[in-house]
Amino acid sequence: MSVEKIEQRILSDAKTEAERILKKAREEADLVIEKARKEAEKRTRQIRTEEDEKTARACTQLLSQSRIEARKVYRNARENAINEVFAGAKAELGKIRENPRYPDIFFRLAAEGIRNLGQDRVELEVHPADRPLAEDFIRKWGKNPGECIISTRTVMTNGGVIVSGPGGTVKVNNTVEARLERMEREIAARVARILFSEGGDAGGR
Repeated sequence: MSVEKIEQRILSDAKTEAERILKKAREEADLVIEKARKEAEKRTRQIRTEEDEKTARACTQLLSQSRIEARKVYRNARENAINEVFAGAKAELGKIRENPRYPDIFFRLAAEGIRNLGQDRVELEVHPADRPLAEDFIRKWGKNPGECIISTRTVMTNGGVIVSGPGGTVKVNNTVEARLERMEREIAARVARILFSEGGDAGGR
C-alpha cells in the first residue's frame, strides 16, 4: 500500500470516526435538553399564582442553560473526533517502517521530495535505519555521482526523508510526521463539514 493510499484511508477513517463520535454527542446533547425540559415542565405544573413568576423564570433559565451545555457537549465531541482520528493516524504511520511496502514508500517520498525541491544537487536526511534504503535509492536514481548524496545530518523519524539543498539551506520535509501534520487541517475540515451538514451545533433546535 502506497503512502498516498494510507493517507486516503486515514481521511476516510476520519469521516467514519467523526460521524460515530458526533452521533453519540448528538444523543448526549439531546438527553441533556430532554432532562431539562422535563424538569421545567414539572416546575411549571407547580405554578399556581402570579407570585410563582420566580419559578417560571427559573424554568426558562434551566432550559437556556441546558442548551448551552448541549452545545458544549457537541463542540467537545468535535474536538475529540479530530484528536482521536489524528492519534490513530499517528499510530498507524508510526509503524510504517514495518510495512512490507516501505521500501517503495521510501523511494516515492524521496523522489517526490527531490522533484519538489527542484535543485540539481540534493542531500537526503534520513533515519539511521533507512540509510540502506537511501543508498539503494541513490544507486537507482540514475543521476550523476554527487548529485544526490546522503547527508551527515540524521533525522529521528518514523519514516520518510528530508530532502535538502547543499548544506541544508533549503528543505522539503517528506517524513511521515510532516505529512501527517499537513493532513491535520484536512482532517479537521472533514469533521467540520460533517458537523455543519448536521445543522450546526446541537442545542439550537
